[in-house]
Amino acid sequence: MSVKRIQPGFVLILLLVFVFSMSFYKMSGGTVRGTVTPPEAGLRAFLFSGKDTVAGNIVNGAFQFSNIAAGSYKLLVEAAPPYRNGTKEGIVVTEGAFTDAGQLELQK
Repeated sequence: MSVKRIQPGFVLILLLVFVFSMSFYKMSGGTVRGTVTPPEAGLRAFLFSGKDTVAGNIVNGAFQFSNIAAGSYKLLVEAAPPYRNGTKEGIVVTEGAFTDAGQLELQK
């Protein structure tokens, strides 16, 4: 039984085709990011819009959502006790853009 080796040139060509094709790939939706203070108070962040809900973890007081459909959203941050949950309305997401939700300060 004979095993044929793949030529390094062939692998390079495949890699170049892949990289070239990815340069035309357009990411759909936008990105939302923000922070929570105090950093240890935030557990999870949620974006609500109509029937859509997106959830994500808060790490070191920061959150980020990617590939979010364009539109207006409400942000809810789930807080660790003794802090209370926080909300922010009017988070506007634009196709292909970054939206800064700013800093949400959680209260006790």
